[in-house]
Amino acid sequence: MTDKEKILAGQFTPVTIQDDMMFGTVMADPEYCKPFLETILGVKIKKIEYSERQKSVDIMINAKSIRMDVYVEDGEHTVYDVEMQTGKNRNLPRRSRYYQGMIDLNILAKGEDYISLKKSLVIFVCTFDPFGHNEYVYQCGEYYQLSDGSYHPLGDDAWKIFVNATGHKGNVSDEFKALMRYIMEGKAEDPYTQALENKVAAINNNDEWKVSYMTWAIKIADERREARMEGREEGDLKRARKTAFNMRKKGTSFEEIAEILELPSDTIRSWAAEDGMPM
Repeated sequence: MTDKEKILAGQFTPVTIQDDMMFGTVMADPEYCKPFLETILGVKIKKIEYSERQKSVDIMINAKSIRMDVYVEDGEHTVYDVEMQTGKNRNLPRRSRYYQGMIDLNILAKGEDYISLKKSLVIFVCTFDPFGHNEYVYQCGEYYQLSDGSYHPLGDDAWKIFVNATGHKGNVSDEFKALMRYIMEGKAEDPYTQALENKVAAINNNDEWKVSYMTWAIKIADERREARMEGREEGDLKRARKTAFNMRKKGTSFEEIAEILELPSDTIRSWAAEDGMPM
């Protein structure tokens, strides 16, 4: 290891399965991902195939790109995107809608018939109750409604599943409950959760992974800092624009406004034209 890598590894603090990068790393191994999906969904899966771990989907220029924690396909050509969610204010319903749309765009080649769309499941594993009903699982599909008020499945094969690791309602297996306790409390109570805990411990003790994790964490922190700075700059411009409008209404000249706000007078004049300021 280089000196820089030793410093990064030394700054690392062990993380749990709740951590985004740890979750993606563990689920990159079918030995752990396949039983995870089977436990969540309550079904047997023949096999899973990885197109890419933490797949990035960015279909169009200027489109919002997304990075998927776990993007896999099973032997029946069902596509799964599995995400670990630990923050409560993440607008999950609309995020799940966006993820599902991007998955479809990624699956369907240009000019290909819609019949080629595969069944897709977006699964959010939440460390909080996303809807407040104390259910273990919220399964959402598309339906159409008849005039008698009845609902029937639309058949688009697009499902969104929100798992509430803190839930207490619903017909789920003992293995499911044990997995939820492991996610929330780190308690390894059965063979699968013990295997998960051993895998997490091994990853936490891997020096190469520690360096990768710290490098990734620094990159994310830098991106968030830049986003906050851009947000503040945008907010400052909005306030300046509003101030310019109010000053112009009181008869202050463009030159005086520009001098006070420390902005080019051409900028103030363009705002005036766009906002209907007195000229």
